[in-house]
Amino acid sequence: TPICDSLNLTAQSLVPAIYEKRPSAARADALRQTLRNFSKVGALFGAVIVAMVATIPVLSQYFTADLAVRSSVNQAIPGLSLFFALSGLVCVGEGMLLGQKDLKFLGNAYGAYFFAVPYFLLRLKKRALLGLQDVGVGTMWRTFSIYQVIRCCIWFARMMQLQRRTDRQVSERDDAGVQLLN
Repeated sequence: TPICDSLNLTAQSLVPAIYEKRPSAARADALRQTLRNFSKVGALFGAVIVAMVATIPVLSQYFTADLAVRSSVNQAIPGLSLFFALSGLVCVGEGMLLGQKDLKFLGNAYGAYFFAVPYFLLRLKKRALLGLQDVGVGTMWRTFSIYQVIRCCIWFARMMQLQRRTDRQVSERDDAGVQLLN
């Protein structure tokens, strides 16, 4: 969404100035605090969008009088809510990773998604065509929500890994400095 994408773009703009500094405790703390602050805003943006999604049942009556259509749309609300609740965090994660120039990781992740997402969607389509599963708008949004949960978990796991690496660099540098003094 345009709301959450702004977090991605802002992180891409601000994080390189921190990341490109020489490894130090101050740099490690700044990266940690930047992630913490962006995550708070990402969660807030997600909550705002979920509040907007919650208005769909009320607003849908103004767009159609067909109860079947409104019911179908309302079945999508849980999936939409989960997807958009995590949208801000996913954009934060992607922006932080791009800001830290973790392009190989992102490329590999999106390469995997390029094959995995269509695979699962085509399996869902096949199940629907065989009559094994009733697939509607709600099912599709639940599927996209699972994708969003996976992306969010992977992005944050990677950021924690990068933060540990940064902390280790600082620790090793400090240990080397102490050994030189002895």
